[in-house]
Amino acid sequence: MKNIFILLFVTLCLNFAAFAKQDGGGSSGGQGSSGGSSGGSSGGSSGGSSGGESDGTGYQGSTGYDGELKRILFEIEKNENYEGALRDLEVYVYENPQNANGWSLIGFASRKLGKYEDSELYYSTGLEIDPNHDDILAYQGELFLETGRYEKALLNLEKLTEICVFNCDEKKELSEAIAKYESENNL
Repeated sequence: MKNIFILLFVTLCLNFAAFAKQDGGGSSGGQGSSGGSSGGSSGGSSGGSSGGESDGTGYQGSTGYDGELKRILFEIEKNENYEGALRDLEVYVYENPQNANGWSLIGFASRKLGKYEDSELYYSTGLEIDPNHDDILAYQGELFLETGRYEKALLNLEKLTEICVFNCDEKKELSEAIAKYESENNL
């Protein structure tokens, strides 16, 4: 009987951790190859929020990703259409300046297009809104590696280690990117 309670408790904890982490983000390619742009934007510019109830912060639902941001995320993850996504994200962050997930994605798309200065600005803006945003910390760490700032990437990994307890794909991705960087640079 005691084992059943322990099993139930562990299952509840894992389900809670998985539910709490569902921010709509997930892995957006990390350090993988981008493969290039797949052509035009699907759906044009954002045109505002997608309806539904909002809590006034620009977020809708419990995920922090409204319908428009999910559509743009699809363009990034499935179609690798960074240019089209970037155009849509410029409109999105203008209309939703308090949504750190929008800043994370615009920073990611900019970085994938080699627009490192813009990417750094977008990541910094997102971290002003949410200093513990795990996606931004991981992607910013990858930006630091891509621009030769290894020590700053290590600081981001340290911060992710402090804030991530369970199922932290972002910490794992940045750790793997750092290990690859170290291997390639004999560190």
